[in-house]
Amino acid sequence: MSKYAFAKAGIEEAEKQAAAGGVGRADVLLALIVTAIQDYAECAGSEEARKALTYELDHLGGSVDTVFLRSR
Repeated sequence: MSKYAFAKAGIEEAEKQAAAGGVGRADVLLALIVTAIQDYAECAGSEEARKALTYELDHLGGSVDTVFLRSR
């Protein structure tokens, strides 16, 4: 199983539990993003987290509000 498959399974489980608890999908996904960013920065360092986020944002399709993401 790949690291992405593990992550996807975790997201699916979080979504299932959130739905059962009355929490919306967008809310739980945002919470996962914020938590993952914080944990990754603690693990790999702030600069590596910044590089990874910048790379991912640069490779998303469509318009991304990076000011919003930075404010989280």
